[in-house]
Amino acid sequence: MADPVRSSVVRLPRGGSYVPTAAGPVQIGVPPETIKDVLAASLDVPAIFVVPPELFDRRRGLTLAEVEFPSYFNYFVKKRRTTLVVDDEDVENRLRTVFRESLFGPPNPNRDDEFARSFPVERRPRFEKEIDHFRRGPDGKRTNVDDLVRFVRLTEGGAEVGSGIRVERRGETYVVLENGEVVGDGPARVELPARLPRSMPPPIPFEPPSFGVTVLGASHGFDPSGKTTGFVLWIGGRGVLVDPPCDTTEHLRERGVMPKVIEGVILTHCHADHDAGVLAKLLEEGRVRLWTTPTILGSFLRKYSALSGISEDLLRRTFSFCPVTIGEPTSIGGAELMFFYTLHSIPALGFEVYYGGRSLAMSGDSLYDPDRIRAICEAGVITEERRDALIGFPWHHNVVLHEAGVPPLHTPVAALAALPKEVKDRLFLVHIAKKDVPVDSGLSAAEVGLDRTIRVEVDPPELAAAADLLGVFCTVDFFRELPMSRAREVLMLARRERVAAGTKIIAQDASGAEFFVIASGVVSVIRDGQTVKSYHAGDYFGETAIVLDQPRTADVVARTDVELAVLDRHGFLYLLRNTDIPRRLARLARAREDRAWEVVDENGALRELTGPQRTQLLSYLEGVQVEADQALWSVGDPVSQVVLLDDAKVVLEGSSGRLEPFDSGALLAEVDALRAEGVHATTARVTQAGRVHRASAGDFLKFLGDNPGVLLQLVGTRFVE
Repeated sequence: MADPVRSSVVRLPRGGSYVPTAAGPVQIGVPPETIKDVLAASLDVPAIFVVPPELFDRRRGLTLAEVEFPSYFNYFVKKRRTTLVVDDEDVENRLRTVFRESLFGPPNPNRDDEFARSFPVERRPRFEKEIDHFRRGPDGKRTNVDDLVRFVRLTEGGAEVGSGIRVERRGETYVVLENGEVVGDGPARVELPARLPRSMPPPIPFEPPSFGVTVLGASHGFDPSGKTTGFVLWIGGRGVLVDPPCDTTEHLRERGVMPKVIEGVILTHCHADHDAGVLAKLLEEGRVRLWTTPTILGSFLRKYSALSGISEDLLRRTFSFCPVTIGEPTSIGGAELMFFYTLHSIPALGFEVYYGGRSLAMSGDSLYDPDRIRAICEAGVITEERRDALIGFPWHHNVVLHEAGVPPLHTPVAALAALPKEVKDRLFLVHIAKKDVPVDSGLSAAEVGLDRTIRVEVDPPELAAAADLLGVFCTVDFFRELPMSRAREVLMLARRERVAAGTKIIAQDASGAEFFVIASGVVSVIRDGQTVKSYHAGDYFGETAIVLDQPRTADVVARTDVELAVLDRHGFLYLLRNTDIPRRLARLARAREDRAWEVVDENGALRELTGPQRTQLLSYLEGVQVEADQALWSVGDPVSQVVLLDDAKVVLEGSSGRLEPFDSGALLAEVDALRAEGVHATTARVTQAGRVHRASAGDFLKFLGDNPGVLLQLVGTRFVE
């Protein structure tokens, strides 16, 4: 029979538990956007949140403590403070760091090196003055973190939070009591909703435009029916994410846009509705680029180091930072981007993009209100030159995406409604709920989704086709290792090929004559009439028969229309001559036949690897037989290998005792010692003979360097089952 007390608890779709009480609701766990779950269910937004000590999910790259927007809602809308119940001082200090960066920006924001030398000093933002201006309320008082939130720490496992409400931690559960009676509970370890199962790809694959924008979300953090504002900027058929919402990587993959098609992220600023999905992309697959200014990067690193418990230095190593300079063009994929600082409560960017003779502009979060801007100038906050630059927004572009949020931090709709019709015809509003766009204003909300992608017709640059072909080969890890001097040879030897859905690209038992990389679309690998796997953009096939000089081991059939980059046998072997790549590919072929792919599926961390990541890892693995009582390594030995167990069983013995036998799927890897070129702290002893798949220390470090998301999952571990 259901407990009538606990049956009143609402388990929120995005995670977290909502506990009603007579004094107001209490929420346990705060994953991203749970405020939207609450608003969508017509529930009262809680003023009390219990924040478990694990603030970040390393596997998903997402925060488990998104307390910013509930606190903003309570402060700005409900005119009240939010109470955050935390286990200890450490959690409180980490959350205070998050609030400081989000509310007030970096401690020392003004940097001359972010501006071109030719950029007039008078036009530059004076961030201390601008931040201070937005920090003050109508009464002129400066807002502090403690004005928004009140921290309550648990003492001896419990805490009184007021109005008869008490929160206690009982093992792995938080319990809410009202006047001494239990009224609800929730887990101390917050679980995000399971990833959606990998669905069949769409029947018609998405064709990225040469130039354009996909709007991933066009609303704000308080709109229960809309996604927060974010974009894919398409340049030459490749994507760059702009402020991706928190579920962007899964959203795109489910719709057939694979990770290799997205080359990096532009981060405009560090509010939760703009940075929540950034780390998830940075950690998804491979090492990607992040474009922003050093000022904004510093805030991002401090904020997410506090949330994740990972050092700023290690976080910084997970991506390639591409600093942008205000007043100088930044080149991305053959386009030129001009970045500028907007007028916002913390440092924030907007930008213009020029490609193929056309252009577009994105405002970023910004206050565009000429009258307000003039008043701010008269108050001495900004210079006249900056005033004129802000009022002179570049409305001339072919496409303009401009925010229309809630003043005083954002642009009032009335200011945009006053623009000329010919501007409004090219203008798409974001950061606003669609229902809030005035009907007779001549304004249009941006439409969301891949099928609503804004496509701008361009004349592609002269070398766009060559750059695109090289880009396809660069999605393959071993081609990225080739020196730039080989690029001309790749272009001379490779060709593009389009294949219709249903076409058999290679036939089982045929000789190996060609190597293929998928630029777009999906293929099925069919062995003896059974589909064994699917390959997507960024995957490759056909190498086994060439490297091992043996017949094809399977049919490969186009499941959708497919775009391929192709090398014939001679060209493939020529490009790989005098490298260790053929040896690695031979090892990959053996690993695929040696059950290694299935063993990876049995590991809690490795099963989340994408197809290209698995392929790269398998190219480093070598299957070997081990015997009972054999020591794979001993305490004090230099760390020279890691092992993934197949049917062998192994125990780890060390100063802290003996760990029970590990079996199939367990990865034994002393990662910290591996990275430090240190020694083993344990002895790994075989208790049941069988097979293991091992990788050398150097190869595994290269894999971790290429896949920083995997590195963050494994840091601090000696094994992962």
